This record gives sequence, structure tokens and C-alpha cells, in this order.
Amino acid sequence: MSGKKSVEVEIKTSSSKAWSVYSSLKVCSVIQSHLGHLIGLDIVEGNGEEGTVAQITPNPDMTTLPPYKEKFTKIDHENKVKVLEVIEGGHLDLGFTCYRMIYEVIDTEKEDSTTVRVTIEYEGPEDVIATADITPVVKVLEVINDCIENDKY
Repeated sequence: MSGKKSVEVEIKTSSSKAWSVYSSLKVCSVIQSHLGHLIGLDIVEGNGEEGTVAQITPNPDMTTLPPYKEKFTKIDHENKVKVLEVIEGGHLDLGFTCYRMIYEVIDTEKEDSTTVRVTIEYEGPEDVIATADITPVVKVLEVINDCIENDKY
């Protein structure tokens, strides 16, 4: 079985500024320095472009998610889309057979306003995909967007 969940939030900045963070390793440093739910975020391969692999170690006091590696499988600068896929541990250890996150930075008609959409796509047995939750992703998105709006990256 497969499924997906999406959320969109508005951020008070230009799409180019938002994309400059979401498309690069700046997003990793924002997550590492501003969120307490991670105790480790290390780039093990690559330089932030497609093919980069990050080792993520969640804080066991805040989540039951096991450590995992994610790969940047797509970074489309023209359409402002970044795709990350869990390649080891994490959601795969929980029984998902595929787990990916898609970040899209979308221009709006308002000046200095952008929409950021995050979609999680997943596959696995029915009982496993029933546990898919976008809430943690929303919290991360809120922190990243606050840092972008306030130039704290």
C-alpha cells in the first residue's frame, strides 16, 4: 500500500530567499541548531547537491524514531523542488518500504510571500502506513520558516 500527506504554509519572504535555504545545506544547519529533537545531523557523502547523504540521529528523549540516513534524490532549482528519501534506518526500520519528503517552494502573487509545500510519500503494509504522521514535518517547517523570516540561518 502507499499513501501521501501534504501541508502548505505561507512564509513572509521571497521564493528565492526561501529556496536558497531549502535547496542547500543551510537547511541542515537550521535544523541542527534550532530543534531539540535531533542530537546529530551529519553529511556523510556529498556537498548538498543531488546524491548527498545525511545521517540523522533523533533525540531518544523526544521521539521513538530510530537513527536514519536520507539521500537528496532530486534538487530542481528551476521548479524549486527538493526530494529526500530515507535509504537506511528510521521509517524503514519501522516497517515502511519507502519514505520520502518533497519540499516545494511556490511563488505567490503577493510580494515577499511564498508558499512552502511539504509532502510525505510512503509505502508499506497497511498497519504501518496507518501510523504515517506529518505533524513532526510541520513543526520542522515552522522552525525553518521562522529562521528564514528572521535571517537566523
